[in-house]
Amino acid sequence: MSSKKAKKQAKSLPEYQVKNALVNYYLVLMFTVFPLFFTHKYTNIRHDKLNLFLVLSCSLVVAEVIVLILTSKQRKKGKSLPREKWYNQLSLTDYAFGAMVLLYVLSTLLSDRPADSFTGAQGRNNGLFLLIVYFLIYIVISRLFKFKEYVFALFAAASMVVYILCILNFFGVDPLGMYVGYSEKVIADFTSTIGNKNIMSCFCCLSVPLFVMMYMDNANFLTRNLYLSASGLGFAAMLCADSESGFLGIVPTMAIILLYSVRVLYRLRRFFSAAAAMLFWSKVLWIFMLISGGSQKDLGTIQRVLICDYRTLIALICVGIIAALLHYLCMIDAGARLPKAVFYALLGVYGAVVIVAVSMLVYYTFIDTETKLGAVTRYFRFDEKWGTHRGYMWIKSWEIFTTSDFKNILLGCGPDTFYNAFRPYFSELSERFGDSATNCAHNEFLNYLITTGVLGLGAYLTVFGSAIVNVFRKAEKNALAFMFIIPVVCYLIQSTVNLATPITTPLLFVFLALSQAALRKTEN
Repeated sequence: MSSKKAKKQAKSLPEYQVKNALVNYYLVLMFTVFPLFFTHKYTNIRHDKLNLFLVLSCSLVVAEVIVLILTSKQRKKGKSLPREKWYNQLSLTDYAFGAMVLLYVLSTLLSDRPADSFTGAQGRNNGLFLLIVYFLIYIVISRLFKFKEYVFALFAAASMVVYILCILNFFGVDPLGMYVGYSEKVIADFTSTIGNKNIMSCFCCLSVPLFVMMYMDNANFLTRNLYLSASGLGFAAMLCADSESGFLGIVPTMAIILLYSVRVLYRLRRFFSAAAAMLFWSKVLWIFMLISGGSQKDLGTIQRVLICDYRTLIALICVGIIAALLHYLCMIDAGARLPKAVFYALLGVYGAVVIVAVSMLVYYTFIDTETKLGAVTRYFRFDEKWGTHRGYMWIKSWEIFTTSDFKNILLGCGPDTFYNAFRPYFSELSERFGDSATNCAHNEFLNYLITTGVLGLGAYLTVFGSAIVNVFRKAEKNALAFMFIIPVVCYLIQSTVNLATPITTPLLFVFLALSQAALRKTEN
């Protein structure tokens, strides 16, 4: 290619400007400093993360506004081409997000506790103010992000530190002194620089699927293997966190990634390589457990099977053999594609699995309510004891919603004020399950239904539903957008048994914005 032609093409490419660099610097801080940041161990960790997120996000917004003002003055001096009206560039996700903010404002104004609704102080700080900040960073990132590999390589490196700390904590090693002065219950339930084991699992759901995807579509040997290592280590950390919510998110998400990659041979090979890395690290944990002589924390049934059962060793060998065979086939024809029939056959298998699972749930919940179920099959009987009494909280939450007045059905009792709505059930909750109170439903969708009503939940579902559908429709042409939406999907699945918190939820909105930024690059 001639130098003249190269210069002409370079001029036609969007320029990487200060406004784009600021977004990437922000992302680096959110991906490295944010997960590791704390001031006084677990005592104030939620507020530590919240305050850091607010400082970083508000700094980004202010800096971008300043840059916008300065560059707009420069544009006025020179000649500029007429631009498309800003409102013509809005997507359904943009409109839905704006509507969600307005509905949160109405819910806050009409709430019995407007101050608590604004700050979220009664709950987990997920009030109107935090949503406004989410909206602002969504707008900035979705418009100004330009991909740079170093941002995500640093995220993988920082996440591996978080994972390693979780694994060390599991075996009783506390290099940061996080457990000093805490009770045995806190030590059992909290880990790394994230906090509660459910939140740690949520962090794994936001990071591990991303690294699997980045490993699959990366051409650089070093960064590709960095992402592979982070995938395996992150799965091990999720096992050590010992929360079933992680499996609820990771397993269906990996199934989606398999469906995405099944027709493209090199992606399929890397998928099985990533799965082998995950199973390999589960066996590394088993070796460490044998060496430690049982000095580690307790494990749930699913985690113990994956780590200690010989059948997972057989699974590792089988997956490794498949990966090796696919590697050989890729050497013969790297660009090979499998027929569409393979995709539809796999989709059929998924459909059959879902039908069986739903049938078992219906059978053991409504027909056979007496048969004793095992440690895993117990999840197929939904009652008030289901999922460490999440069933009780869900049933009572639904009662709260169905008995609410018209205003609360539409707009809820106010963002993050679930504590006040659930107060009448505190005595029964304490008598039956030993919990004196709760400030969330342990199901984000139910939580939004109670606190922001049908309209608030509808807007939330439209924001994420429209983004996911749009990216999935264009997955074949836009691998980057699909890569960024996968953590969002994983988060939303696990959120059916988990809760929103400033420790992990900010990353949800970051990835939502990144997926939309990648989409806009191909649509513009």
